[in-house]
Amino acid sequence: MFKKVVFFLVSAAVLFGCKGKNESDGDSYYKEGKYRNAVNSYTAALSKGKISDGFYDSFVIAYTSAAKQTSKKNAGDDIIRSYIEQIHKNLPKSKKTATKDSVVLALSEIGVAQVTGGFDYEATLQGFRNLDSAITIAKRNGGSNAGFAESSRKKAEDAVVKQAIENSASVENTDCPSENIAAEYTLLEAEVVAPKNPILKEALNKVRIKNRGCYLLFAEDIIGRRASRLVDKYGYVMSFPILNIGPTSTTGELSVWNSTGNNVDFDVSTIKMVSTDGKETSAKYVGGGWCNMSDHLGKMRSQFKGSVGRLLSEMVCQAKISFTYPGGFIPDYIEVQDKDKNIGRKYFGQK
Repeated sequence: MFKKVVFFLVSAAVLFGCKGKNESDGDSYYKEGKYRNAVNSYTAALSKGKISDGFYDSFVIAYTSAAKQTSKKNAGDDIIRSYIEQIHKNLPKSKKTATKDSVVLALSEIGVAQVTGGFDYEATLQGFRNLDSAITIAKRNGGSNAGFAESSRKKAEDAVVKQAIENSASVENTDCPSENIAAEYTLLEAEVVAPKNPILKEALNKVRIKNRGCYLLFAEDIIGRRASRLVDKYGYVMSFPILNIGPTSTTGELSVWNSTGNNVDFDVSTIKMVSTDGKETSAKYVGGGWCNMSDHLGKMRSQFKGSVGRLLSEMVCQAKISFTYPGGFIPDYIEVQDKDKNIGRKYFGQK
């Protein structure tokens, strides 16, 4: 009789997996709602290499519950990121569909909390990364909870766009006030996470039209957030003192400020205009080009040689240019890029 009992116990251990003390402690902590303690116990079990067949499902769920619990107290807590990194690391080793479903729901809720909690911009970006991860996991898991994840992202996107538009509401019609520049930057931050939002596009167009003649050189206190690498202090910053956009041509005066830190030859013919559907046309120099220079007497101007001016660091070149294109071409932005990949881009905004 004794041999039969031993044989049954050994067989059960092989079939169901044997839980050591640390893993069992993790189960107990989890049932008590002590999720951080559960994570610590499961981590100890893993380090000793004695885990059951269902270990990774329990491990992931413990991390998921700890992250969700923390987010309800403070969605800006840095430890949430560490928990989520462990979720992504161990989720592929889990076996239950229910585990992935729980992760999708948790990431969705955490993401919304991070976006709408009034935290810094990095927390907002982290929130959208979690929301996008939730959507991806749901789709890979057969679509379960995908609808919830997608609706959660829409909720977060709407909140960000609403706040950005409210923050940019101080735009004035005067020439290049700091409010206009800050407004475009604020809307660009929202565009990073909501690039296709129609309400945001409309607001951004209105501000860009006002800013056609302005340099988008952002103040030091917001440069570090870098809404877009294409519109930023460290590159070519452009404005149009004069601009006339027609159905088949655009003419005007372009002013380019060199903030790359290098002295460069500025060739107008390298400037391209891009349409809203991605078509391109090159600029034509039509005269009147000059560049600022600096010496011990102060600033002076040098004239273009052909279509090329010498653009010194932190100085400006200005030239009359034109673009021609077929009907149906809707100008979206112009771009200049040098051989070192320094870039500048100026959007027109659509009327």
